Amino acid sequence: MLINALKNTLRGIILIIIASIIILVADLNNRKKTEDIKQTNALQEGKVYKIGIGYFAPEIAWDNCMKGVINGLAEDGFVLGKNLELVQSHANAEIASIPAVFQNLDNQDVDLIMASSTPCLQASIKAVKKKPVVFTFVYDPIAAGAGKSFDDHYPNVTGVGSFPPVEETVDFIKKFKPSAKVVGTIYNSSEANSRKVIASSRDFFKKQGLKLEEITITNTAEVFQAAQVLCSKNIDVLWITGDNTVMQAFDAVVKNMDKSNVPIIVNDVEFIDKGAMAGVGIGWYETGKYTSKLLKRVLLGEKPANIPFENFVQKSISLNHKKAKEKGIVFPNEILEMEKNTASTTSSKPQKKLKLVLVHYVDSPVSEECEKGIMDGFKKYNYEINKDFSLKIMNANGDIGTLNSIINAVTAEKYDIVLLTSTPPLQAIAKKIKNTPVVFSMVADPVAAGAGKSFTNHQDNITGVSTFSNFEKMIGIIKQVMPNAKTLGTIFVPAEINSVVYHDYLKQECNKNNIKLISIPVTSTNEVSDAAKTLVSKGIDAVCQINDNTSCISFPSILDAANKAKKPLFSFVSTQVKDGAIMCIARDYYTGGIDAIKLFDRIVKGENPKNIPFEYVSKTNLIINMKVVKQYNLKIPEKLLKEANEIIK
Repeated sequence: MLINALKNTLRGIILIIIASIIILVADLNNRKKTEDIKQTNALQEGKVYKIGIGYFAPEIAWDNCMKGVINGLAEDGFVLGKNLELVQSHANAEIASIPAVFQNLDNQDVDLIMASSTPCLQASIKAVKKKPVVFTFVYDPIAAGAGKSFDDHYPNVTGVGSFPPVEETVDFIKKFKPSAKVVGTIYNSSEANSRKVIASSRDFFKKQGLKLEEITITNTAEVFQAAQVLCSKNIDVLWITGDNTVMQAFDAVVKNMDKSNVPIIVNDVEFIDKGAMAGVGIGWYETGKYTSKLLKRVLLGEKPANIPFENFVQKSISLNHKKAKEKGIVFPNEILEMEKNTASTTSSKPQKKLKLVLVHYVDSPVSEECEKGIMDGFKKYNYEINKDFSLKIMNANGDIGTLNSIINAVTAEKYDIVLLTSTPPLQAIAKKIKNTPVVFSMVADPVAAGAGKSFTNHQDNITGVSTFSNFEKMIGIIKQVMPNAKTLGTIFVPAEINSVVYHDYLKQECNKNNIKLISIPVTSTNEVSDAAKTLVSKGIDAVCQINDNTSCISFPSILDAANKAKKPLFSFVSTQVKDGAIMCIARDYYTGGIDAIKLFDRIVKGENPKNIPFEYVSKTNLIINMKVVKQYNLKIPEKLLKEANEIIK
């Protein structure tokens, strides 16, 4: 009896001890979590918080998401230029380049890494080993492989998913065009976000009695042809979900659909301004603001493992009334009401009237196009001249002495932001202005101009848009059009750094293709006419004229000499094709102006130029003058004609 009693007592003691240990461990865990959360209560005085940001490529929807992130963080006390620094890097729309972006960020001195887009989230999961990761601009983090559920995920990862309103989109298409029978779509089969959305949409289309024609692509180069194939299938409507690859080539989609009078419906409403007829989707600005709350928690010490993923979508419907009017389309009243009921905020005005200056080196067709883009960029980003800012435009008319005087005047004045076009002003301003934010466009090589060591490591107050010519593409085109060409000619200006850089790159590309380049140097516009006559007498097969300030002003003289010698002239400036060049592969200087204002807008919203990498202009044009082609009895391959943005007949 006594032994049994002792045994029972011992069992009871053991059970009590085990229960106490369980309660103690649970309490310690809870305390640990509580301590993690307590760390998020306050900012550390004097600390500069650093966020590394990896993204797919620049585009409008991502820009709006970032505005939301920045404004949301500012509301919580993280202010760019004061106690917040952003280190940004993108993969230039190349999925294969994304892992390197995140490996590099993981080795940077940052507090956390923000992964923007599904391919970037997928890469960060594998590449980031040292830093916490917060994702946004992602449809479905589970499909991306970030976890088994919103609560059970990788311990160093948290963030915000924003799955698009797929059923509402299909419903919208049916209401927008009740007679529709076939809807087309294009997506990258390697993007998990796109695969998930398309898969979830099929039943919804089937229920509405709509056939979904799917075309998959693997890179941006395939988008144009995919759009052509869909047009040949007599689709009634094109639907594009937020596929990163397709959005980078959206201009090619619009071009094909406009030719076939097929309206485009998107899930990224920001692409209304790019030519879509309507958007049923996500207000990315609000998603960015929502993400800022998670960023704050991680910045202040809370561990991602304790933060469940969240899904946030503010549904937004936007209609392109201008395009509808052009196409003779009348939106049903039901759809108009839907638009009224779903408004989203995408931008905010500067708190004071800004004082701006725009500096040109020369007055040329190229600078005029760029300035027009700048002015339209202000409108696009909702800035009004004389209301939100004053703008003084100064032009050196190609004279270095005058340019130096202008730069001295700009330095003496207290401008809020300096805008400039072309290389000479950038060279001068980089030496004299160190504090005022500077945004450039129409610059070939900003690194060679002295604005930095690389596109990401540059002078703290300077950012902008490079319009570096595509020499590889140009030589490839010349070989297609003139396969027997052995010698090309060009004129360049040794005193212009951009001209020297262009000349050297053209020569390098010619050497790769066993083509001889004959070049004639000039020092001023007065020498161009004689130089052109000399050039065409050197036995060249064609003129391939690089773009610099001097040759751009004197282009009529070069063209005249080429025409008289019966030598076709290939150009890097779109306006020169209309003047008589046979064709061009030209950076779009108008778009370069708009792209510059996109960066300007980021600075106005509080971002430090130091943390904004230089960018390449987002659009390039292939323009062919068929009149000149016939004049030289040349044949243009059908593939090249299909690639052309414009054909002059």
